[in-house]
Amino acid sequence: MSVVPTDTAPGAAQPPAASAPYDERVLAAGTTLRFVLLLALLAAAGSSMIPRTVWHLLASSEKADMAAACSLAAGIDPSVSMNTSFVQSGHQPAALAECTARFAQDFTGVVLGVGTSALAAALAVYWLIPVWRTRRTKVVPLDVIDVHGGLRPLLDELVTLTGLDRTPRFVVDPASRTTGAIAFGRPRRPVIRLDGGLVATADTERARFRAVVLHELAHLHNKDTGITYATVALWRVFLVLVLLPWAAVGTDILFFRGTADVRGLFAPFNTHAQVLGGLLVLAVYLSRLEIVRHREIYADLMAARWGASAEPWEGGAAQQRSEGGWRELFVRFAGLWHTHPSPALRRASLTDPKALFALTALPLLLAGLAADILVWHLGAVPDELLWLKALLVAGLVVGIGGVALWRAVLYALLAGRPVPSGWSVGLWLGLGVVVGELTGPRAAMNQWLPARPEALLILVAALVLVMTWTGQNAEWWLRTWRGRSPGPVMLAGLAVPVLAYASVLYWWWFLGEVLTDGWPFTTAGVLASYNLPGLPPPDMGPLWHVVAVVGFLPGTLARAGSLWWAQVLLWVLPLLALIVASRSGGGSGGERPRWLTRTLPGSIASESESGAPPYGPGRLLAAGLAGGVVCSAGLAVALARLRTADLGAMGATGPLRLAHIMGPVLVICAATALTAAVVAALTDSGWLTAGLVSAGITALLGVGATYAIMRADAGAGPGTVSWSLSRDVHLPYAVGLGTLVAGLAAFVGRGAGLFWRWLVRRWLVSGRRAGSRPAARLAPVEERSLRPVWRRAVRVAAIGAVVAGVGATALSVDVSESRGHSSRPAARMLDRSAPAPSEAVSRLQHQAWAAAGGLERIQALQAAERGYSAAFTAGGRSTTDAGFLKVMDRMKTTCGEMDRAARRAKTYFSVPGAAGQRMWARVLARHRAMVGTCRSLATRPSATTAKAAGTARRNAVDSVDAMLYWLAEKGAIRPKSS
Repeated sequence: MSVVPTDTAPGAAQPPAASAPYDERVLAAGTTLRFVLLLALLAAAGSSMIPRTVWHLLASSEKADMAAACSLAAGIDPSVSMNTSFVQSGHQPAALAECTARFAQDFTGVVLGVGTSALAAALAVYWLIPVWRTRRTKVVPLDVIDVHGGLRPLLDELVTLTGLDRTPRFVVDPASRTTGAIAFGRPRRPVIRLDGGLVATADTERARFRAVVLHELAHLHNKDTGITYATVALWRVFLVLVLLPWAAVGTDILFFRGTADVRGLFAPFNTHAQVLGGLLVLAVYLSRLEIVRHREIYADLMAARWGASAEPWEGGAAQQRSEGGWRELFVRFAGLWHTHPSPALRRASLTDPKALFALTALPLLLAGLAADILVWHLGAVPDELLWLKALLVAGLVVGIGGVALWRAVLYALLAGRPVPSGWSVGLWLGLGVVVGELTGPRAAMNQWLPARPEALLILVAALVLVMTWTGQNAEWWLRTWRGRSPGPVMLAGLAVPVLAYASVLYWWWFLGEVLTDGWPFTTAGVLASYNLPGLPPPDMGPLWHVVAVVGFLPGTLARAGSLWWAQVLLWVLPLLALIVASRSGGGSGGERPRWLTRTLPGSIASESESGAPPYGPGRLLAAGLAGGVVCSAGLAVALARLRTADLGAMGATGPLRLAHIMGPVLVICAATALTAAVVAALTDSGWLTAGLVSAGITALLGVGATYAIMRADAGAGPGTVSWSLSRDVHLPYAVGLGTLVAGLAAFVGRGAGLFWRWLVRRWLVSGRRAGSRPAARLAPVEERSLRPVWRRAVRVAAIGAVVAGVGATALSVDVSESRGHSSRPAARMLDRSAPAPSEAVSRLQHQAWAAAGGLERIQALQAAERGYSAAFTAGGRSTTDAGFLKVMDRMKTTCGEMDRAARRAKTYFSVPGAAGQRMWARVLARHRAMVGTCRSLATRPSATTAKAAGTARRNAVDSVDAMLYWLAEKGAIRPKSS
């Protein structure tokens, strides 16, 4: 823990520090959540790095090479894109699984032992930190120094003032001449160490002494020591026992292990992994320092609230000189590596704690970066728990950014300043995610950069959307909430964007991540993913491609585990805020909120402290109804056109069915986008949330109209098909995809509205200058108050829309879980074509094919053939019936051995390259033929069967010889010595 500034001249006791006008504790600080992110990152990184290090140190190099050769033998090209590699890995899954299992080396027990030891070491370090801090400075108990007993009553008084549950143990470092102190120890045994200089000047500088001690007691009151030292202990153990061995292993793999060709082939992946380790160190270290600096300011404010003198902070701030230019940038950069804020910032925070409410770019960027690194180290999470992984990552990212944004909005409302929009928060979080994706191996895999890095903008756009929504929703609720604390509404306001972003992450990891290699989905693959027959008709034009694209955008996974239903909450929660505001009168002239009374002790609140949103639910409900009418008309036209389409004559029943699924989705999404854009263009405050509320009502009306129209046409023919396929798809797509599309359209509408207002203002200014028109003022447009009856009707309709949306969503979740089109395998949608490998990769693939089992199977065929030849020769030489019968029994045994060898060879990989596969197929076919002639000879011996068996044997031997010669020519095996 830190001390307050100590470089001040001695002086008399000073009055208490001026109290901050706002209570910084009105909302959660968010530092604990950021500590949780660091702890989760270190734990996940350890569980990912330890197995790799153990495997590298203990694994047999020969088996390890064979395990790596399995993927090459399967025809996987490490130098191609991720999508192509994914498709290649699915060509021969059974053979690949058998090969890797054969050479796998399991060190689970050792990994668990190392992980347990590391955890025990972290607990030991956490336990011993207080002991180390005590003994390294040779501290002594306070009573040894305070022989006259003058300090003990003062310290007891200060402890009583703070209301701590446990009285800390005070010790003194007599060798230290500084005038500081530090709080440490375990939660049940807190300790405060006083410097010798502070104790020596306690009588002459009593105000300083009180301020320093109260500052450290504030750290104990805020429970800073426990989680801070837990992070320190875990970080130190992770650095020594996990990260350094992992980095050494990575360096060995990157520069020394294996041949130069293999190292060069996998150099991009291994380099990205090492860079990601360096970013992990940077993210954890800088984030921890930034959190500690914030907690220092919290301790300062708590000490000032308890009556600490302002003298220590004033003296430190007085000596803080303002710099400019490059020197100021250097000072700021150096401040990132300090555990204490600058004295000037600490002094300014006593009267205005805006630093604790400010939106700073670096912490947000580091949070996004740390979360993306966490995703990489959670790669081993099974697909069944993908939703849990998405919730964890989204909760940390959106939680950290959302808490900061709620605090910034609250501060802006209290101080009467412009409310932050929130998009910059999402932008910095998204930038951190993009940095992690581009520098790590997740997006690029074994490429230096992904082929289409612009696809990562989807994640940035999602974060910008949810954080802009969070800011506007926070403003709405803070203006209308009447409870004792805004904490409950903040939790609800953060849960919604967490769920919404988690649904995007689920889609990204399940399907969308392949977009970093380009658009790999084919229209035929779209049909195959829905188990629909046929090929896309050639006369559908670009609309067909739009249908294909829409089917794979975020929000189009219809099972409950994909969290698509969370998108509906993006407009339900703001609508509830409007309903609450209309019921309570919006706070205008009403009772002062209790949480505001606690935050601002004054009796009179300014207009910026409360008040309703500038419009009620009636306006948004009317906009949603208008959008629903437009959507219903568009649906009627689209479904009428589909009804008259004669695609069955072309054998395109599958495309017709898909058109019936996606056609209404396109119309509903277009209607919601139009509604959101128009509302956002005409709205100032809360333009995004207002647009989403209107768009959500439009989407529900559109889905209802779709069901009604399709149900009316569901008597026979294509109408029956469309109804049976679409009833479980349209609501998830309209709510999930439609909400996201409406959110992006709201940004477009907002931009168009601002541009139009700028043109109008410029036109009015130019008109006044020319004198052609009289000066005019734009009067604010106010919404007329509705009559009580109509107001009640609007409330009922709004509540009904919410209930219908939530109920229909829950019903669709239950239905789509069992019957929805949610299990579309990504491999069936990807382009199946693959480029030819380079000459170097082709050589490595053929060598791997032979080494991983190909040559072994050829030799097994040769061994079985030699046994068969020996039996065949012995049968020709036999002179007695008994001897001939014995040879025939031996022949049957060799036939079985040959059959087993041929079957085992058939289950092996196909040869990489068309020419080699043709030769291998010939080997398998001729040995199967030889097995048949062998059994015929063993059961029906005659000259005819013997001749056929001999011919088949020669053909099989020739095919094997040709295969071996070809492999030697390709450099896969060594040629036989002459």
